[in-house]
Amino acid sequence: MNEFDYKTLLEKRWRHKLTAAEEASVRAWLAQHPESKADWDLDAQLSEALEKLPNVPISSNFTARVLQAVEREAKAPQSSSSRMPWFFRVLLPRAAVASLILAVGLVTYREHTSAKRAVLVQGVKMVAGVASLPDPDTLQNFDIIRQLPASMGPDRDLIEAMK
Repeated sequence: MNEFDYKTLLEKRWRHKLTAAEEASVRAWLAQHPESKADWDLDAQLSEALEKLPNVPISSNFTARVLQAVEREAKAPQSSSSRMPWFFRVLLPRAAVASLILAVGLVTYREHTSAKRAVLVQGVKMVAGVASLPDPDTLQNFDIIRQLPASMGPDRDLIEAMK
C-alpha cells in the first residue's frame, strides 16, 4: 500500500465503514508509518462524532433559496473598485506612470546639468592655475596651425629664418 491508497481509504471511511481487508491494509500501513497513527485516530473520533449527530431534514424550498442567494450575489457589486468612477480606474494608473516618468526625466536632466557644470568648474580651475596667459594675438591663428597635418614634420626653412 502506498500513501495514495492510504488517503483513498481515509476518504472512503468518511462515507461508510471499511471492510475487514481494508482495515487490515490500513493497520499494516500504520505499522510502517507510525507518524500517521495520530491522524488516523483523530479522524476516526471525528467520524464517530459526526455519525452520532441526528439527520436534519432539509426544507422543501432549499434549492430555490440557494438559487436566490446565488442571483443576489451575482447582482451585487463585485468589489469596491467597481464603485469608483471609470475615469479614476482608467486615468489614475496612467497618471501615476506619467508622474514617475517625469520624475525620472527631471532627475536625469539635473544630473546632466550638474555634470556639465562640474566640467566647466574644472576648466576654470585649470585656467586660473596658469601663471600667465599668452597674448590673444598669439592664439589668433591657432586653429589653422592645429589643422596642419602632423606628418609634414618640422619646417626647416622656418626654423632657420627664426634664428
